[in-house]
Amino acid sequence: MIAFEARACSVLYNLLLAGDGAGRPFLLPANVCPVVPLTFRKAGRPFELVDVSGPDLAMDEARCLERIGRDRGGIAGLLFVRTYGAVGDAAPLFRAAKELAPDLLVIDDRCLCRPDPDCGGRTPGADVTLWSTGYAKHVDVGFGGFAHLSPGVPYRQQAGAYSAPALEEIERRVKKAVARGVPFDGGGEDWLELAPPEVSWPAYRSGLLAALPEIDEHKRRLNAIYTELLPVEVCLPERFQEWRFNVLVPEPDELVARLFAAGLFASRHYASLGGVFSPGSFPGAEALHRRVVNLFNDRSFDEERARLAAGLVLEHLEEKGKGSPGGLPV
Repeated sequence: MIAFEARACSVLYNLLLAGDGAGRPFLLPANVCPVVPLTFRKAGRPFELVDVSGPDLAMDEARCLERIGRDRGGIAGLLFVRTYGAVGDAAPLFRAAKELAPDLLVIDDRCLCRPDPDCGGRTPGADVTLWSTGYAKHVDVGFGGFAHLSPGVPYRQQAGAYSAPALEEIERRVKKAVARGVPFDGGGEDWLELAPPEVSWPAYRSGLLAALPEIDEHKRRLNAIYTELLPVEVCLPERFQEWRFNVLVPEPDELVARLFAAGLFASRHYASLGGVFSPGSFPGAEALHRRVVNLFNDRSFDEERARLAAGLVLEHLEEKGKGSPGGLPV
């Protein structure tokens, strides 16, 4: 079954309300996009954060399995995020998790990955494979999220009020809380768009497939510039560079300010949500965020801007007198 909604978090919301085990928590990565825990709060579903680690900078497998095994039947689901769109082999984790808790709902969150409307690469063990084509995603068409659901996964479209000002306000408040690392209260407001998309699934799918070749080529050209100009030791491995081009640098906020001062831009996703949506600290997520800058490789950037951005990264590294230590941060 294909679920197609205005936003990927609308798909997630519908899944959460349709499923069983309302009182049991899901496991989420500690550096997940804040809209995900907001969606859980709006659905009234509990969750716990798990730190990230390993070669794919994803949820720590040992911690996930320990938590599931410690309370067999007590965990409702696992939402596994593909960090920066890197598609590593999560099948062993999914299989092991299912062995411990056969009724576990495994959601393979590929919202930063290259969207695949035909789901040719569904991960064994995943019940749901989720994509997004909303703002700032791999393919940004301004709206849309879809999921491929395995047979038997319950899904029911929900209705509810939506307010654009409520969305703007909650985004502002969450951004402020994450920046300060302070607890965030809220999530039940009318911020989530639940009305069906204005286009049909076949029309959406057709438009998405038509857009992909141009976007693929654009990213290839800009990534080639970054790869040519930047030291390999500051670049994350190639598998992380599809969504944006990610570098690890000292004093990353200073680099972002330098880029903005030059009329360019960059981002620093994703911060740890420890202390914001959950108590505690998450060293792996914090270590990654302390060093990462996301350089743009989408249609908001062209080759000239990519060269300028790379030059500013080099200036920043020279000014700081050092590059980023080799290897992954966690």
